Amino acid sequence: MSDPGSGSAERAVGSTGEDLPERFSLVAGGAFHALLGRVGLLAPDGLPGRTAALGLGLVAFLLPAAVVTLQSLIDDGYSGWDYFEDATVYARFLVSIVVMVSTERFADSRIVLMTQHFRDAQLLNPVERVRFAVSVIRADRQANSHRAEWLILAVAFGWSIINTRFVTVVSVDSWEGAVRAGGEIGLSWAGEVSALTSNTLFLFLLLRWFWRFYIWSALLWRTSRMDLQIMPLHPDRCGGLGFLGIFPGIFSGLIFALSCVIAASFHKAASVVGSSEQTLWLATAAWLVLIALIFLGPLLCFVRPLYLAREKALLEYGRLAHGHHLAFHRKWLAGGGVGGEEIMGSSDPSSASDLNASVEIVYAMRSFPVDRTALVQLLVSAGIPMLVMAALQMPLGDLMKLIFGFLL
Repeated sequence: MSDPGSGSAERAVGSTGEDLPERFSLVAGGAFHALLGRVGLLAPDGLPGRTAALGLGLVAFLLPAAVVTLQSLIDDGYSGWDYFEDATVYARFLVSIVVMVSTERFADSRIVLMTQHFRDAQLLNPVERVRFAVSVIRADRQANSHRAEWLILAVAFGWSIINTRFVTVVSVDSWEGAVRAGGEIGLSWAGEVSALTSNTLFLFLLLRWFWRFYIWSALLWRTSRMDLQIMPLHPDRCGGLGFLGIFPGIFSGLIFALSCVIAASFHKAASVVGSSEQTLWLATAAWLVLIALIFLGPLLCFVRPLYLAREKALLEYGRLAHGHHLAFHRKWLAGGGVGGEEIMGSSDPSSASDLNASVEIVYAMRSFPVDRTALVQLLVSAGIPMLVMAALQMPLGDLMKLIFGFLL
């Protein structure tokens, strides 16, 4: 997981940064994808398809299911049929794994678009193109690091073992195992199989997505420290950085998977100890706020350059507008005058309205490159599983009344 030195990365690019990798990918490559490629689960573009996503999800779900069935039939003292009633099982092993794998292609296409746009939109001058290319190469090496994935796998394996034992202690008696006399934890066959395989796979994919999130956030942070050519008159109201609103959508699969697991865990806990409607909606609101802070937070690094660009433009365009309108006043209202006409782009009165429109665009410039569409996409990905959980906890009539109350 070591970060390659900038010197070797600089030697890999040209003097103008035009050697930016055309196929930089945050998701393609690594030890896990190499394994999928050996078993024929990768498409020609090096990314897993629907077959791989569905296959991994089914294996993760069916492997413990088969062991649960076998032990329940053989061992009279064990009954693990609650496996098929456990909402967290479906959330972790089926939905989350399938979603995290199947959305890799969507995420990859957006990352390629955003990376190339930094160069093609002339947001970087020639010197900064070199620095950006170096940063992209470093990010690409980190994302494809076999060492990083092996470390992630080790952490996921250890976490899975600890988590399975913890869940067994909390639930006392479940398909994963039971607490025996004297406080000894006894895992069932399915509990051991799940800890070693299915749950480890789920945690590995989850942690790998967070590793990618860190890499991409670090790349954006380094880019924000460059001398960006921000254009205050850009129609996106973000000086040309409005395309960064695509950022949350890259991780919509991870957000949805996380929300499914959180919602299922809350539903499972509520079915045991119970919960009020107030607690339900408070938990939902807290989760949505947390998701927004985490996945919009990296874009805060662009607030300062955008704010400074807007501040500078307000002064420059304000000075230009004042000089223009002073010349306009002298020419059309004060009976003519000497000097100032050269600042007017046109002798026609429409030049004043054109300049006013430009100043209004500068005043409307935002310092945070996220629009309503990006925020809605983020909240929908995080909110749908929570609404499903709420529907299971509340009477349908009360739920619909509450939703329409918010809307109306």
